[in-house]
Amino acid sequence: MNTLKTALPSRRTLLKAGALAGIGFPSIVRAQSKVIVTTSYGGAYEQNYRKFVLEPFSQKTGAQFVIKYGGADEWLSNAMINKADPEIDLPFLSFPVAMRAIRTTGVFMELTPAQVPNATSVHPIFYDTYQRKAVGFNYVDYGILYRKDKVAKPITSWADLWDPALKSQVIAPGPTAGSMYELVMVAARLNGGGDDYRVGIEALKRLKPNILRWFNTSNEVDGLIQRGEASVAAGFGGFRSYALIDAGVPAEFVTPSEGAPMGVLSYHVPVNAKNRDLLLEFVNFALSVEPQTQFGNAMPSGMTNAKVKLDDKIASRIAPPDKLLRLNWEKLQSSYNDITMRMQREVIG
Repeated sequence: MNTLKTALPSRRTLLKAGALAGIGFPSIVRAQSKVIVTTSYGGAYEQNYRKFVLEPFSQKTGAQFVIKYGGADEWLSNAMINKADPEIDLPFLSFPVAMRAIRTTGVFMELTPAQVPNATSVHPIFYDTYQRKAVGFNYVDYGILYRKDKVAKPITSWADLWDPALKSQVIAPGPTAGSMYELVMVAARLNGGGDDYRVGIEALKRLKPNILRWFNTSNEVDGLIQRGEASVAAGFGGFRSYALIDAGVPAEFVTPSEGAPMGVLSYHVPVNAKNRDLLLEFVNFALSVEPQTQFGNAMPSGMTNAKVKLDDKIASRIAPPDKLLRLNWEKLQSSYNDITMRMQREVIG
């Protein structure tokens, strides 16, 4: 999803139908008509997000939503370029883009408990990680999926990936897969490097004999694991892993003993948003127990409100917050480009 789908409806159509996409809609009209321009990913995520979060808020307040599609990088760029008069009222950003967003100047506001009361119920890792300049909505955990019929020794740790018995059997995330940076930092910590990514890159060089492929999309993993061409998928999402297991693949998904990296979608409210009070009201609603519980059970997905109790089967398949890996994102952020270049040149290439 690298292209913004931008269909500009008439004001009459927008107010009547709630609109599916829009760009350049005047901020003052958005405020008067209770229209919120936000972002989302498509497919099942959008369907459940609309059903359990957007539509109930619309029914409660009369607000209407315009969805922009694309990717977090372009949404952040849009917010920075248009910070004086935001086109996107409420960017919904993912790691690691969100960590860049909170360090921009004059773009996004701090979200205090006074403005978003339900933020006090959010687990600290999904609030304090953003220095309270954003707040997480839901999360997925990235662990290790392995085929039990092809791996003799159960995998319990990230360190197990370096086992020589796994030669040419492991697939691991590349630069666009969503968890490559985390894998680099896991490798650094395993080898005594702390937050020094250079130690992690050197360790991943030693992993190369075990690597069958560096994957870029989840679809690649699905096919390789289903066909038995790969035995182990490192840094792969629990949601996708359990979909394969439920489909009959003889596999197991584990949260490594050192912890699981997390993928979080977070709300960022522009400083100059014309409909700021409505945005804050929506964020507070989205963090409340009912929509969080309904969305989490439907996806399924981990949710950020600590008071949410998901169905037992779903809860058992999601790493709890205390099993998630905490990284020094502030330090890591300045090294993104170097990590990407070195990984491509020295490890992946």
